[in-house]
Amino acid sequence: MNACKTTVCLILLVAAVITEACQVPVFRYALERWQPDHYQLVIVHDGNLTDEEQANLTYLEENRVGPNGPMINLHFEALDLSKEEKQFARWKKLHSDQNSSVSIHLFFPFEAFEIDTEPIWNGSFTRNHIDQILDSPIRRELVKRILSGDSAVWLFLESGNSKEDEVLFETLQKYVKIAKEEISVPKGVIQKSALDDPSLLLSPGDEENILESSVPLKIAFSILRLSRKDPQEAILRSMLLRLEDDLLDKEMEDKPMLFPAFGKGRVLPPLIGAGISEENALADCGYLCGACSCQVKNQNPGMDILVKADWWTALEGSSVIAEKELPPLTGVEDLIAANEPAKDDAEANSTNLDANTSSSEILKQKTTKDEPPVSNGLIIGVVLISSTLLVGTFVLNKNRDQ
Repeated sequence: MNACKTTVCLILLVAAVITEACQVPVFRYALERWQPDHYQLVIVHDGNLTDEEQANLTYLEENRVGPNGPMINLHFEALDLSKEEKQFARWKKLHSDQNSSVSIHLFFPFEAFEIDTEPIWNGSFTRNHIDQILDSPIRRELVKRILSGDSAVWLFLESGNSKEDEVLFETLQKYVKIAKEEISVPKGVIQKSALDDPSLLLSPGDEENILESSVPLKIAFSILRLSRKDPQEAILRSMLLRLEDDLLDKEMEDKPMLFPAFGKGRVLPPLIGAGISEENALADCGYLCGACSCQVKNQNPGMDILVKADWWTALEGSSVIAEKELPPLTGVEDLIAANEPAKDDAEANSTNLDANTSSSEILKQKTTKDEPPVSNGLIIGVVLISSTLLVGTFVLNKNRDQ
């Protein structure tokens, strides 16, 4: 028993040393250094497109990009049923259900051509629907608040009971104030402006702690109310309510939900109903404001939502560097698992594609996987783990012999 306890303590000690290597808060690390995963939009038609339908396709492509390249984490592909062979029956059914000459089907990242997955939203191929997919008032406001320095924005999906929603909204505002008072930025973060100081001395590993943009660094949370009936936010609701398998169950129809959104539109699993408590809300806030543990994004809780924004220009040309992992939400087993080799983000190279490459061409390209660069922190961590475990093994064996 003592040997087991000692081993666990050694693991926790080493993990604590490693996580000290990066002090940038989770919410800021996600904003500056993570790429959002790309949703997939499949446009299904049978035969040649009409001039109007072709114009809509051009409209989608033109509004997907800005002066500096793609502005939304969305790839699309036009699929002609008359030429489809691999999944004809699947696409034929999805298309027929919409009763439209051209139908569109929105999927979570990487899921469009998985035969057993369903779209998160379906509709006809109109400019109105294109506009709803690309943007919405709440998503625009979310981007504005994040770039003004908000640590996270709580997307408050209302229950539909106006009195209860109003009471809960007032309660959430209290939680926001408490979070601001009780949570602080991790020590050791280096502002980008500090690099202009000739007297600044950087220690080994400090490169991990340097902010990549001039967005104000502060502890601040805000709330955006999302009605269950607002037609402008139909796409946003479809994304949020499919983050977990049971959110569309009948018993959830009148439950208020709270989705913390941060970074370039990443959303954590929601707090629901009675689970929207001060303890849980502050736990999420503390998690987002804690120092990151520096590993792969997609090994962490949450999912990216579809957001249109010129993040890279807004962040003053910040580079997207090796992805990092947030600290685990649970115990020692997760901590150990987090140190196992992880898959790279399937789209780590998507920003390197030519800005003129069409979305349909991008979607067809085979995803490649790159090995992340080995950082000084990782090398130090490996050395620490090896030496500590060797010493620990020696001590344990010595104790057994006595």
